[in-house]
Amino acid sequence: MRGSLNIIVGGVGGQGILSLARVLGEAAVLDGLEALVAETHGLSQRGGSVIVHVRIGENIEAPLIPMGEADIMISMEAMETLRNIGYMRRKGVIVSDTLIIPPSIPGVKPLKLEDIVEAVKSAGLEAHFLSASEEAKKLGDSRVANIILLGYAYRVSHIKDFISPRSLMKSVETLPGRDLNLKALTLYATLD
Repeated sequence: MRGSLNIIVGGVGGQGILSLARVLGEAAVLDGLEALVAETHGLSQRGGSVIVHVRIGENIEAPLIPMGEADIMISMEAMETLRNIGYMRRKGVIVSDTLIIPPSIPGVKPLKLEDIVEAVKSAGLEAHFLSASEEAKKLGDSRVANIILLGYAYRVSHIKDFISPRSLMKSVETLPGRDLNLKALTLYATLD
């Protein structure tokens, strides 16, 4: 399939969001596609909201995804999923960690996961919530949660129509902790 694919990657600083976006962009380039990756707001510091726009395919002219035009969202934190839902087009696919990081503002309570899931699904989106952070800890390093989510998104979305398994694996191999990242990817993606 050709054309273009718009992916929002969100979460909070320190979760490997920029690494995940870079892997997608590099893999697309390895497959001969254009790729634009742009961080738009938030700081890449622990605790700050981070959104990265990833556009891959053909004839991509601008790095930012307009509101309502994202095909896929990969989110490292459940409240960030809800915060960024306006970027999604109808029938879009969301893959999100169930992790909820409590706000650092005293007296502000986080939403409950059930309420977040219900709000996302009521928006007419295909939503997949998985405990990627917990699964990453079971693998031995919480830092591979981003690659778990990427692998799962590869399995359930149109990413596989644009990026080959070979290019995705080759791009993941460039990350620190190569072997564990590859293990996380292959456990959660269907790589033919």
